Amino acid sequence: MSKGGITLEEFSGAPKKAREPAGDGALAEAQLAAFDKGYREGWDDAARAHAEEQRAIAADLARALDDMSFTYHEARRAMLAEMRALITGIVAKVLPGTLAGSLGPTILERIEAAVQARSEVSVEVTVAPGNMARIEPLLQGAATIPVRLAEEPSLGPGQAVLRFASAEEIIDLDAVLEGIAQVVAGFFEGQATREG
Repeated sequence: MSKGGITLEEFSGAPKKAREPAGDGALAEAQLAAFDKGYREGWDDAARAHAEEQRAIAADLARALDDMSFTYHEARRAMLAEMRALITGIVAKVLPGTLAGSLGPTILERIEAAVQARSEVSVEVTVAPGNMARIEPLLQGAATIPVRLAEEPSLGPGQAVLRFASAEEIIDLDAVLEGIAQVVAGFFEGQATREG
């Protein structure tokens, strides 16, 4: 219907098919495919970036742990070296004097134990010549049985031999000192082997 040059659309009757421009369906599919492709690529890029970030974090953590481990082992080695010097010095310089001072009391203790256990009536105590002056006053006043003191040049400063009527006892504080020195050296050598 046309009035005055204007064309009006007719609404009566069967509806006309809306016109689709040719290729709109293909364009929509292409756009959807492009969107999917872009989404996948973006997702893959994000996943790669995340994985790289995780690898970087793991590498940083591993380096930090290595540094901490190195620092711990270095500190432990330094501490053990200081302790070794201190303990070795004690064993070499302090213990010999301490043990030498305990030789007399140790001899008296062994004499008293022998008197109680075996009813000994006399004893001969043999010591190194350098110990005679230090041991004699102790034995003269404190022993409960008669004591004869003798010297033997082959004995060390921490050694003594006690000869009773029924037995002989050897006191060897030098061997005790040597044993302590060996234990200390063995401990520190074991630590060095463990560290190495």
